[in-house]
Amino acid sequence: MSIKGGKSKVGITKKVLVVDDEKGIRFLLSEILLSQGFEVSLAKDGQESLAKLEEDHFDLVVTDINMPRLDGVSMIKNMKKSGRSEKVIIMTGNPSDHRLSDPEIPHGITQLLKPFGIENFMNVVLSAIGKGVEIVGSKQVQAVTG
Repeated sequence: MSIKGGKSKVGITKKVLVVDDEKGIRFLLSEILLSQGFEVSLAKDGQESLAKLEEDHFDLVVTDINMPRLDGVSMIKNMKKSGRSEKVIIMTGNPSDHRLSDPEIPHGITQLLKPFGIENFMNVVLSAIGKGVEIVGSKQVQAVTG
């Protein structure tokens, strides 16, 4: 499933793959991303996401860590082995999960600690895709880097 949002608030339309076994989370994150102008595809687990990645290129993959069939860490390892270049945000409720320190996980993976708010989610997404903007309420401002 691939859905296009309205007018992009981030410039050129970016494609995001959202991977989570919880339908409600997939729907919520896709609605947030669509409202910000992203094109969104959905997958219910790591196995389905790999099939989607074979079909298309994405600018960003947002994935849960715990899923049936193929978890987020195994999915990322498979992406690395096949030479994928998508940026990845991995959502976890446990930042000390030993799987996150696996040396086979490429550097540059962004962790998003659950639970998180919509503004925090969008700040992490925009930072991951390198837009350099930060959402503050309903406004966008330049992020301070340093």
